[in-house]
Amino acid sequence: MARDTQRLAEGLRRWLPRGEGVTGVKTLSAGHSNETYLVEGLNEILRMPPSEEGLLPPYDMVRQHTVMSAVATHAPAIPMPPMLELCTDPEVLGDAFFLMGALPGEAFEYSIPAWLAADPVDGASSVCNQWFDAFTALQNMPVEHMPPGERTVQEEVDYWLAVARECEADAELVRILEHLSASPPRTTGAPTPVHGDTKHGNCLWHEGKLTALLDWEMARISEPMLDLGYILMFHGQGPASLGDAGYELPGWWSADRMIAEWEARTGRTAVDASLYAVLGQAKVAAIISVGAHLFRTGRINDPRFEGFANLLPAYLDLLQKRAQAAF
Repeated sequence: MARDTQRLAEGLRRWLPRGEGVTGVKTLSAGHSNETYLVEGLNEILRMPPSEEGLLPPYDMVRQHTVMSAVATHAPAIPMPPMLELCTDPEVLGDAFFLMGALPGEAFEYSIPAWLAADPVDGASSVCNQWFDAFTALQNMPVEHMPPGERTVQEEVDYWLAVARECEADAELVRILEHLSASPPRTTGAPTPVHGDTKHGNCLWHEGKLTALLDWEMARISEPMLDLGYILMFHGQGPASLGDAGYELPGWWSADRMIAEWEARTGRTAVDASLYAVLGQAKVAAIISVGAHLFRTGRINDPRFEGFANLLPAYLDLLQKRAQAAF
């Protein structure tokens, strides 16, 4: 992490009307994506762009704040943090930033928390139920309340194809995305708000209750099957599993159950679910490929990105098998 948390605290003390209450700034998540800090003394969350080269620029703090504020106002069924100040003056902290109220909870995606392990049937089903309630509430939000930023399925495929080519990704990933570009999945109707990163790892849980749906940087107006397919791809990952803790529990919803529940909540009929799962997996593979490329070329010296490079062959093998079954 390149940022000095003491300097962040000093900047907030000067800029915020309640700045005298800031006792410190603690890093929660930092590196090469959106960075998140706890503002101690105020119990607020500071959100900033990456302090070093990011995986998927640009990082638009204004848009994130606008999207989250719109969702908090117009989709009240989605647990959201209170949205506070937005600052676009880089002189304050070095970059644009915004503040949110802190909420209780923990996220999980690589290991199951003790409270869920103790209730693997009803607890797991409850997690899925609350999670699906949240992201489908977004898809049911009137589209006119979502800030501008529409992307068709064709444009979504072509975006990730361009990312893969730019980072000199494996030829098989490029081939799969080229296939999807030539024959994109069908759509279910008019576009809706979508989250873009609907994995359960972006949910906060407290005493078994969903307290927040987070990480809105890829939210836009598009085809809602993109969000569902992204969730479905975590089924059947096998040895190359990435972020699928909970999917092995007996009460976790099957892929068929997830599709049925999504249809019931949205009033739409799912189409080409296997293709949307391939697209979701190809999207993640492209992101991993960017990290591996940045490490290989020396632009990022971070062992996490060396781990990306080590994971990539197995993940691409998984993607290839999924694509063969779907195509």
